[in-house]
Amino acid sequence: MEKQKTITRNSFIHIVTGLILGLVAWIWIKITNFQTEQENSLEFRHGQDIPMGISFFEKYYLYRTKNSVRAFLTKCTHAGCRINTSTGSLLQCNCHGSQFDAETGKPLKGPAIKPLQEIECKFDNATSLWVVRLKPIA
Repeated sequence: MEKQKTITRNSFIHIVTGLILGLVAWIWIKITNFQTEQENSLEFRHGQDIPMGISFFEKYYLYRTKNSVRAFLTKCTHAGCRINTSTGSLLQCNCHGSQFDAETGKPLKGPAIKPLQEIECKFDNATSLWVVRLKPIA
């Protein structure tokens, strides 16, 4: 008759801990991917009464000139902090001091070196509304 192998208490705790951590990591990844998919599929509509210059919204801002409206994400390209401070057409990240040109999204002062991500913003003639989609412009 074969002798059964016994598992020590320490080994059992290590195995159970590994399984729990793996499950938590898997759930975290699934939730994060779901949230990213939901955010990327969001669409917002704005009337023609958008004021000239910068208009902040939670995840993006609109920059209106006489001829156009452009939309950019408010996520700093340095560390991902939300940008919600502006002076004229200058945007500033409160985390590390990066500054951006609001009209183009280009960095003017580091530490950020990449421009802000521009997102889709089109005028819908059927509804007479500006449609902003949280989808990057290719």
